[in-house]
Amino acid sequence: MEADLPLADELAALTARVADLLLTHDTVEEAVRALAGALVEAIPDTAGAGVSLMDVGGHRTSTASTDPVVLEADQLQYDLGQGPCLTAWAQQATVIVEDTRTERRWPAWTRSVAHLPLRSVISSPLSTPGGAIGALKVYSPVPGGFDSRAVRVIELLARPAALMLANAQARDSAERLSERLIQALGDRDSVRTATGILMERHRFSRDQALAALITTSRRRHEPLHQLSREIIGGAQL
Repeated sequence: MEADLPLADELAALTARVADLLLTHDTVEEAVRALAGALVEAIPDTAGAGVSLMDVGGHRTSTASTDPVVLEADQLQYDLGQGPCLTAWAQQATVIVEDTRTERRWPAWTRSVAHLPLRSVISSPLSTPGGAIGALKVYSPVPGGFDSRAVRVIELLARPAALMLANAQARDSAERLSERLIQALGDRDSVRTATGILMERHRFSRDQALAALITTSRRRHEPLHQLSREIIGGAQL
């Protein structure tokens, strides 16, 4: 079996390339697309590759496929709630399908992909110390299309990719939180400023001004922060 495995320097080069791809992309979506492309290049003679990130319930949060046929096969897995990718994620273990026509583990999925030119699959989990965050998968148009080298390559690429994608997810989440916080602070300041304008304009107390804003917002079915910005711009209640 060792003779079938890629050389250590080849694996090191592949891992370094994947690391470079993931670290040079700004968003998780971009990183996932880059990883799918790298899989096709690393494992020749495939029908395509895909990468899916999932939440704790097994629902996709991010996905990328190199070919429409892979996208369709993956979508069927999520629609049906079964398939090699979901099993690899749930069991945190590599799943190999030698032939979709004779595979019995996911009968609904294998029946649904029977019309597709996909006959064998490798899916490997993206495992982190906190659990699997998704899975990689490559498809072949022929039965038994992957040898031990292909299995080894996808498993070795999955390890560093999982950690880097997890970091990218954390970074994206932090950025989204910051954006929401900035928005919330901006909305609060708008309401505060509009309240002050109404106090000056109508000789309201602060409570009266705020009550007037809220009442008008509800009557017009208009968000409070939007109405506040209009008041700041000179609009009347």
